[in-house]
Amino acid sequence: MRVVFAASLEQKEMISNLIDHLYHSIFPLYFEEAAINEFVRGEVLKTPGEREEWLETANDAFQIIAALQVIISLLELNSLPIDHSEYKRIFTRNKRILERFDISFPFTYYQFSVLHRPEMAFSMFSRAANEYLI
Repeated sequence: MRVVFAASLEQKEMISNLIDHLYHSIFPLYFEEAAINEFVRGEVLKTPGEREEWLETANDAFQIIAALQVIISLLELNSLPIDHSEYKRIFTRNKRILERFDISFPFTYYQFSVLHRPEMAFSMFSRAANEYLI
């Protein structure tokens, strides 16, 4: 007999928060608003649905959370070196983990190593620095 632990609601919320962080803090650094809107329409990083069975165990949830955190850590670097084989290997490994769980992440390492432009950080997807209106 084998005992497995089901993924918790908190783990599912964490996955959702990490995806939200990618859309609102990371993608605006690399892509224009129109491209990000296309990602939303194309269901990039969308979990396979609200049905419970897509995420069966706590281990599955931990793998997805770790993959998202590693990708975020890489993309938050000021710029990814184009020819850094170790970063590319890590990026590709974690991309495959997401795809194994049917979470679409159709990007390549080179898209993020070439397109990093901090001046693009202001878009409708960027989070506000504060909540005060002037």
